[in-house]
Amino acid sequence: MLITPGGLGVRKEEKSMKMKKTVAAIAAGMITLGAMVSASAAGIGYVNSNALLQAHPKMQKAQLDMRNAAQKAQENFKKRAAGKSDQEKQQIANEIQRDLNQEEQSTMQPILSDIMKAIQRVRQEKGLDIILEQGAVVNGGIDITSEVSQQLAK
Repeated sequence: MLITPGGLGVRKEEKSMKMKKTVAAIAAGMITLGAMVSASAAGIGYVNSNALLQAHPKMQKAQLDMRNAAQKAQENFKKRAAGKSDQEKQQIANEIQRDLNQEEQSTMQPILSDIMKAIQRVRQEKGLDIILEQGAVVNGGIDITSEVSQQLAK
């Protein structure tokens, strides 16, 4: 025990500090436990996006359209690149690739939008908080791929 000019006050302060630290540790533990419980209660679903793309009713036509566009782009390149320098050929190829990318984006955007809307509807119906890609899930979660596919078929 330490004796100070104030008497035995140091010992009481030490006990008070230990008590405050203990209360703080308990409070931190309760907060952590609460966060863990709320995280585990959060509804997590996942989907296989490749399967959803293939299941979309417009996907076969989109794939056919893109194959045809790629063939046309190849023919276009052959015509335009004949007799050109390597640098000119590269510029032509870049231009054609840019056009092809824009066409792919405009073809795929409505399909991707439909898939996102279907995922949103199923998420709300099932009361899920978050939807992940199937490859991001190691363990747990609810696979909603088939429910989303059914939504797309409607």
